[in-house]
Amino acid sequence: MSEDTRTYELSYLVTPTTPEADLETVVSGLKAEIEKAGGAVIAEGNPDFIDLAYVIEKNVASKKMKWSQGYFGWIKFTAEPEAMAVLKKAFDANLAIMRYMLIKTHAENVVTFKKPKLEARRAEDVTGEDPTADLLADVAEEETEDTLEVHETLPDLEAEVAETVASESAPEEKEEA
Repeated sequence: MSEDTRTYELSYLVTPTTPEADLETVVSGLKAEIEKAGGAVIAEGNPDFIDLAYVIEKNVASKKMKWSQGYFGWIKFTAEPEAMAVLKKAFDANLAIMRYMLIKTHAENVVTFKKPKLEARRAEDVTGEDPTADLLADVAEEETEDTLEVHETLPDLEAEVAETVASESAPEEKEEA
């Protein structure tokens, strides 16, 4: 490697239709492309199955594919800047990759912070009872009382509307007669 070698990071999303058993093949294919372009892998993050923030659309074999989930992973590597054009073509041609991002970074920053995975469980699953039922009933009762108080303080608009309608229709009747 020469002095022009830089550190890059490839973040990628693999299609959810890719079987989990084939993920290692896809990742090793990406690493092989990097090495073929003269790069060297420094670190990597294994792909995790995630929900995407929005639906990704991509034309694959003249069909518009839409995905809302995928396998996200990353690879940090060093390479010459001239190798980026070759790598972009290789990553664009890979049909298992629905989207990727290639950025320049620093070699020292290899620490990753992973959010703890929380399973979405309702409280009733843990304790056997639903603590939200009483809370929801109390809130509904309070809202009903507040609504009644507001309606009781409103002025009687029916009489005003009847007077307005009567006064507006009275001149019309005199003109017709």
